[in-house]
Amino acid sequence: IRTVDTDILVLAIAYVERIGVEELWVAFGTGKGFCYLPAHEIACALGSSKAASLPMFHAFTGCDTVSAFAGKGKKTMWAIWRVYPEITEAFVDLCSGTDVISTEATSLIERFVILGYDRTSQLKDVNEVRKDLFTRKGRFKYDSLPPTKAALTEHATRATYQGGHVWGQSIRSQMKLPDPAAWG
Repeated sequence: IRTVDTDILVLAIAYVERIGVEELWVAFGTGKGFCYLPAHEIACALGSSKAASLPMFHAFTGCDTVSAFAGKGKKTMWAIWRVYPEITEAFVDLCSGTDVISTEATSLIERFVILGYDRTSQLKDVNEVRKDLFTRKGRFKYDSLPPTKAALTEHATRATYQGGHVWGQSIRSQMKLPDPAAWG
C-alpha cells in the first residue's frame, strides 16, 4: 500500500490479520520521511486486541473527522494506553460498530481521559477532575482542562461512528452505515 495518510496505515495494521496475508508493507510518507513499514510486524508486536482496536484509538485521540483533545497528542495518549491497558477492552467493543456505548466502556473511556490530563488522579468522574484541576492555584489554565462529561460523551460517539462504523467496515465492498444525524 502506498499512502501519506495515517488513517490508511492504522487500518493496514488493524486488518492485516483479518485479511489473511503473511506480509503487508506500507510505503508511507514523502521526501526524507518516506519509509516502508511492515504492518504485519507492527500488528504482531501490538498483539491481536491492541492492533484490532487501533482504529478506535486513532479516531478517539483525533483524526481527520474527529477532533483531538486540546494539548493531548497521540504520543501522550499512547503512553496512557501503555499504563492503562484496560481501555483496550472499550476500544475493541467500540470498534465492533456498536449502536450504544455501554456503561462499562464509558467508565473506561472516562478514566483513560482523566489519566491523560492528570496521571496521578484517583478520581473516576471527569467533571470532578475538572473541578480539582481548576481549583489548583496557578497549575492549570482553563483551556487545558479535560472536557466535560457531556462533551466527552459526544466525542466518544463521534469517534465510535468513525472508528467503529466507518473504519469497522472498511474491508467490506458495500458498507451499511447508520445515518450520522440519527446515530448516538
